[in-house]
Amino acid sequence: MSTFILGATGFVGAQIVKFAEASPAFTSIITLTRRTPSFESTKIKALENADSFNWSETIKSNPTEAFISAFGTTRAKAGSAEQFKKIDYGINYDSAKAAKESGTKVFVLVSSIGANAKSSLLYLKTKGELEDDIIKLGFDHTVILRPGVLLGEREGAHGLGNDVAQKVGGWLRNTFFQRFLNSVEGSEVAKVAVDFAAKGIKGELTEKVQIVESAEIINLASKL
Repeated sequence: MSTFILGATGFVGAQIVKFAEASPAFTSIITLTRRTPSFESTKIKALENADSFNWSETIKSNPTEAFISAFGTTRAKAGSAEQFKKIDYGINYDSAKAAKESGTKVFVLVSSIGANAKSSLLYLKTKGELEDDIIKLGFDHTVILRPGVLLGEREGAHGLGNDVAQKVGGWLRNTFFQRFLNSVEGSEVAKVAVDFAAKGIKGELTEKVQIVESAEIINLASKL
């Protein structure tokens, strides 16, 4: 089985690559990144293109059965609200559309808790719009993962707010307050994403569209 992974050098994406590479279910993995990835494997075909707004043609010419996207950014990193939407929505949607046109059957999107196209918050509104429009593309199976605060070791600085959220999320994990913060390990999200992709290809998913919230991600990951 084959899968395309977008966002492969990111926090969750890099772990998705790791679990997909270790899975006997996948014999072919294609990644597309702006910079040279650190992973190496005979299973992985690592493609590079610094112009991420031009990724569609590369995706079309490298068809896979499944496609997993953990690609995304923040408004702070993007520099403006307009640029954030171009990256977080635009690149993801164009990539999903290209995957659909190339024959991909299963699409797994790592989104966010609270994603809602009607939200007044830019981040959640953009995530919600992306979810809605990817569902409309009509893959055989679309799986949307909505993790809460992502826990785990990251490379580089990710901002004071993110650091505080991670620390608080770690302290409250497995306590009564977990249900309110919905913190989840990045590795748990990655495991579940890979598992859904494999099950979708094998015909083991019964729902055309499945939205998986943070608590369910944790529960499913504990069984893998």
